[in-house]
Amino acid sequence: MIKQSINKFPNATELTFCEDFDVPRDFIIVGLDHVFPLKKITKLSIECHHFSFEQLIKLLQFTSNVHILKLDSIVILHRNNANLIQQNSLTQLVSETNIITKITISKEITLEKIQLLTIVFRRMEKLTINLFKQDLKRIAHFLLSKPNDNTRYLSSLCISKQINDLMIILKNLIKSKKLFRDYILKVINRKLYLWW
Repeated sequence: MIKQSINKFPNATELTFCEDFDVPRDFIIVGLDHVFPLKKITKLSIECHHFSFEQLIKLLQFTSNVHILKLDSIVILHRNNANLIQQNSLTQLVSETNIITKITISKEITLEKIQLLTIVFRRMEKLTINLFKQDLKRIAHFLLSKPNDNTRYLSSLCISKQINDLMIILKNLIKSKKLFRDYILKVINRKLYLWW
């Protein structure tokens, strides 16, 4: 397909890997640059379940102008591999050079994966996630605590599937920990939004 599509999409600014896309183990990202210039991509959507975080990092080294990143989920190939990913020189390079400010993750996310996200995407301003109710306090406390340098630009959090009492839990957490003086907390179209 790549050989047949050379230079077919020179003005493309969005790249989406659909749900049906089967990511080969030896996925060659460099070949994509012949179909459309990866440097022009500003919005990257990965809707397939088998695209690993490690493959995402490899892709992001060639897509340095991506501002918006949408992921179905964060898949780490090997358990307990988050520390190795962080220490990887390519991950550190992508962390320093990417300019992604808006991230959306569709599937439920854990605190450990949020921590990995904030290390790699330090310029993140808006984050949309889905989570399990029991994880809300830990994730919110991590994201909203002031000493965290990796979240210093973050000013908007959206929880995409609002469960009835998430707003109450989040409001109580903000008040009890005195996380903010000024903030807006609203439910719009069954999504919980927090701006600060």
